[in-house]
Amino acid sequence: QFYTQMAEILEYGIEQFGAKVAYDFYKTALNKVLALPAMPDIHPQSRFIESTGKKVYRNILVGKYAVLYSVTARTVRVITIYHQAINPERIKRFAK
Repeated sequence: QFYTQMAEILEYGIEQFGAKVAYDFYKTALNKVLALPAMPDIHPQSRFIESTGKKVYRNILVGKYAVLYSVTARTVRVITIYHQAINPERIKRFAK
């Protein structure tokens, strides 16, 4: 779902702000995601999804967007990217 959302954001960004701005955003977001395996706990925990003892939900903030991902003892799973103005109830559904 993350890559589908990124493609839609990129397309929207190109239309609204131009290719350079859109690709800079895309590159920034992707670089932060690719750096997760080295430091998965560097970003803040999600305020909207309750973490458990085995799984922690975190957000990477990129401009007005947030990349939601989960961290367990063995894996880092990128779930989606969303605009921060989204309804918090909808954010909770991403974790299911």
